[in-house]
Amino acid sequence: MPMNMNEHQLRNQKGFTLIELAVVLVIIGVLVGSFLGTIGARIDNTRRAETQDALDKIKLSLYGFAMSQSPVRLPCPDTDNDGEENIAGGSCSTLTSPGNLPWVSLGISRGDAWASTYSYWVADEYSNAAGFVVTTDATGVGRIDDSSGGNSISDNVAAVIISHGKNLYGSIDVNNTARTGVPAGAEYDDERENLDTDAAAPVIFISRPVAGEGATTAYDDIITWIPEFELKGRMVQAGVLP
Repeated sequence: MPMNMNEHQLRNQKGFTLIELAVVLVIIGVLVGSFLGTIGARIDNTRRAETQDALDKIKLSLYGFAMSQSPVRLPCPDTDNDGEENIAGGSCSTLTSPGNLPWVSLGISRGDAWASTYSYWVADEYSNAAGFVVTTDATGVGRIDDSSGGNSISDNVAAVIISHGKNLYGSIDVNNTARTGVPAGAEYDDERENLDTDAAAPVIFISRPVAGEGATTAYDDIITWIPEFELKGRMVQAGVLP
């Protein structure tokens, strides 16, 4: 018996089978996951770039602070989370471990792209109330290495500024709430080095490429520093040092 038009249309409109639907859902899931991963990576890269740019501007603010002081000096760290430098008896109240960047004293905004306060360390030779001169030498007091127990990148460091990156380990947020500390274990040795207290000089910091969780040594800090010669060169150029 010939099939009428309505029966033919119904057979053609049965739709997808369960297997076909499953395949389509898997494909959609892969595409969405890839898209979200790409967006996430772009956001992370943008935040790192913004933070690196902010660190460069912080260096300029530190130079500006030094130029405004008489005698010429860099600010001490903020150790009580009020944004002001803490100086007592003519010297910084912490010398062998970083405090917080004194953002109020510098007249800048507080946090990085992850709303974390920057950590900050400065050599006493460049921050005490007596000031510094062209012949001041703090070689070996602060040092930048490429890994814990690794090679030295710079051993004439006057000051260090650190963003603790996406994982936030060891940071303080802009509302003065302490975040999760750096986890124990060798995997986090490099990040721990950027926050620990060194009993004596040199005070060591690590600067190296990003490595995610699960790497042999995970790391996502963003760090910049002021070498002695650069600091003194800026001051001579500004006419505040002879």
